[in-house]
Amino acid sequence: MLEALTTTDHQRLLRRSRYLAQGHYILSGDLRQEAFVRALDGRRQCRRGYDIVNFLIGIMRSLTSQEREAERDGLHPVPLDLDDDTLAMASLAPSPEQVGHDALHYRRTLAAIQQSIGNDPQLVTLLDAVLDGEKGIALQNRLGLDAKGLASLRKQLQRKLAAAAKDRSIP
Repeated sequence: MLEALTTTDHQRLLRRSRYLAQGHYILSGDLRQEAFVRALDGRRQCRRGYDIVNFLIGIMRSLTSQEREAERDGLHPVPLDLDDDTLAMASLAPSPEQVGHDALHYRRTLAAIQQSIGNDPQLVTLLDAVLDGEKGIALQNRLGLDAKGLASLRKQLQRKLAAAAKDRSIP
């Protein structure tokens, strides 16, 4: 297939693969190779009379588009550690010890918050409403306050929360 391409066509493929591979996890050579593989194994079919270079560029565009969509959805390639001589990349997942420490830290912080606002039923109601996702007028209606009263109560809650979390470290 490569022998049938002119020098100009080959250069066009090289330039487009380099351009399309910029900012992606795939190398330009791998991008070209995958385009050839998909064309030769029948996953993609070129119509008779259609420019083969444009056809291959279309496959490469599709591959990079799929990678962008996967990245947008939060999917990332996982590097495999095939050699014993190389270091594996650190996992972004928290360790079991960190998960336990975080849970303990958050429970203690929530207990400190409950202790600091436990005496004021309006603050408890405000905190519950905010945690339930209520905002604006729905929050005013639930608490029976106007805009100024709600702003004042929010400032009180912020001060109480800041005091409860003052000497607490972030895990």
